[in-house]
Amino acid sequence: MDILATDQNVLVWMNNFIIGKSVAVDTVMVFLGVYFIYALPVIMVTLWFIYPKKRVPLTLSFFACLVSWLLITKLFVPNFVWFRPRPDFGLIGLKEVFFYRPSYSFPSDHATALFAITFGLYAFKWKKAGNWFLLYTVLVLVPRVIIGIHFPLDILGGMISGALGVLLIYLTQNFWTKKVIKPVEALLRKVYLA
Repeated sequence: MDILATDQNVLVWMNNFIIGKSVAVDTVMVFLGVYFIYALPVIMVTLWFIYPKKRVPLTLSFFACLVSWLLITKLFVPNFVWFRPRPDFGLIGLKEVFFYRPSYSFPSDHATALFAITFGLYAFKWKKAGNWFLLYTVLVLVPRVIIGIHFPLDILGGMISGALGVLLIYLTQNFWTKKVIKPVEALLRKVYLA
């Protein structure tokens, strides 16, 4: 069985099953898959201020997001592992509802960031927030496949990248907590932002 052909067939099936049946559904899929991610910084900052006792797990999860996204997804994988272009609508028969500029597709930046934060919240013992972030992650990523921005394997690659970033931060969490998070919190308290 050819895994790339299966990956492409799942994408085409999802796209053809959902897209083009209803303008309202197409609009919701584009909103969730393209624009809903912009709520992420607002969510993170809001949680940071509302739950001061949970700042360490939240910040460690954010660091995992940065490590996963910048080092693994942006730098390492496309340059040293595999450069995979985004799905070609005309070539594989997708229904287009949103034009996306051609660029690399594997692993998904969005999946990397969202899974890193989600897995980080679980790893750093804020399960309730992790559950909500898992829901948010699904609401952003499934539509990205449905509207043809990513192949399903791109999402899986992002999940693995996010997990690796969490592992790196988990193994060095004492350093990050003592040398970065606590001093920044103390500084912000001095200027009344914490």
